[in-house]
Amino acid sequence: MKKERNATADAVALRRQAEAKLRAAAKQGAPPRTVADMQRLVHELQVHQIELEMQNEALREARAQVEAGLERYTDLYDFAPVGYLTLAPDGAIRQANLTASLLLGVARAQLAGRRLGLFLGHSDRTGFSALLKKVFASPVKQVCEATLLKEDQAPRHVQITASASQDGQECRLVMEDITVRRQAEAETRRLASFPMLNPRPVVEVDVAGRVHYCNPSAERMLPGLRERGPGHPWLADWAAVIARLREGPDKSLVREVPVDEKWYQQTIHFVDNDQRLRIYGADITARKQAGEALLKAYAEVEKRVVERTAELVQANKEVQDQAMRLEEANAALKVLLKQREADKSELEEKVLLNVNRLIFPYLEKIKQRKLDAKVKAYVEILEANLKEIVSPLARNLTSKLLRLSHTELEVSNLVQQGKNTKEIAETMHLAESTIDFHRNNIRAKLGVKNKRIGLRTYLSSLK
Repeated sequence: MKKERNATADAVALRRQAEAKLRAAAKQGAPPRTVADMQRLVHELQVHQIELEMQNEALREARAQVEAGLERYTDLYDFAPVGYLTLAPDGAIRQANLTASLLLGVARAQLAGRRLGLFLGHSDRTGFSALLKKVFASPVKQVCEATLLKEDQAPRHVQITASASQDGQECRLVMEDITVRRQAEAETRRLASFPMLNPRPVVEVDVAGRVHYCNPSAERMLPGLRERGPGHPWLADWAAVIARLREGPDKSLVREVPVDEKWYQQTIHFVDNDQRLRIYGADITARKQAGEALLKAYAEVEKRVVERTAELVQANKEVQDQAMRLEEANAALKVLLKQREADKSELEEKVLLNVNRLIFPYLEKIKQRKLDAKVKAYVEILEANLKEIVSPLARNLTSKLLRLSHTELEVSNLVQQGKNTKEIAETMHLAESTIDFHRNNIRAKLGVKNKRIGLRTYLSSLK
């Protein structure tokens, strides 16, 4: 709208100038013209008018194109992704785009006349002054990097490209923000320091076996690797490694390789995009030696275990044989001891029974006789001593005959000798009924009463 108003105002002003010239010509008194002259003049005026209108239209189109180009230039200049500045020979800012004002942190209207060097870090100002001198002294473009300082903000790194104008009176300068690039470069350097400072070898090799990178540890530990390539032990069986990584499902593998007198474990990663392999190594010589020593010690232990096992088997066999012999001897001793105990018990029982049947009854009969006091005392002493002798035997024996009294023992002894009731009664000077009474008591005490077994037969079986 503003451009159209300006065009209309220019046309009005031009018409006024033309009318003024026409009035001035009329006052000078021009000679009278004929009708033909007037018609020809009108025709020429009409043609001239059309020509002027066409020229005016062309001028308007040209002006619109110029203004559109100026507007595009202004947009490109102001909103360019880099800062554009025009400097005087002393470094004072004459013109700056919006990006430059944003980089410098000052409104564009306030930049005019201020020296660009004041926005730079102190260490960069001397270099920038030298750059300005070179710009005005040579038509060659000059490039440098500097740091912009802004209050309350982190410093920003810029790359400055400067060249002089055609008349040599101004410096045209392009200022590009490279802060992100500098940070990326710093991060790249930091990351690059990892393999550089790694105490283990790190190597990058292409599929043809050409070594493209060795960190300092690899250079020191693997001399001649770059020159020998696949001929170096570090890259042994290189074709097989490439085939396995290309054809297998995994893009990495771990293997062990000997180099001179050392062993290394390699972790190999295949990078498809670069067609290269990155190899990370670790010296495992000590582990290998320890493993070999362990295997040797294990084999020695196994040998000793086998030998010791054979010895133990033999010793165990001997122990088992000895145990068997001892067991047999023990069984024989048990039998002998059992027989001895049985013999002892039988002997004790016989002694006790014999004393009770053969001695005590007759001592009783002697005591019933009329004896003088001295003989009677001897008999009592004899009886007491016999009882003292046989009393330990009586505690250990369990014979059924021990349940019988002295008279019953005497009767059982005579029955066992084959005497009948009458003979026993005559021998013992007792009535036959008394003998029968004792015989019944003997059967009851021996548990054979009312049983069809002869008393003599049963008494003989108890011996």
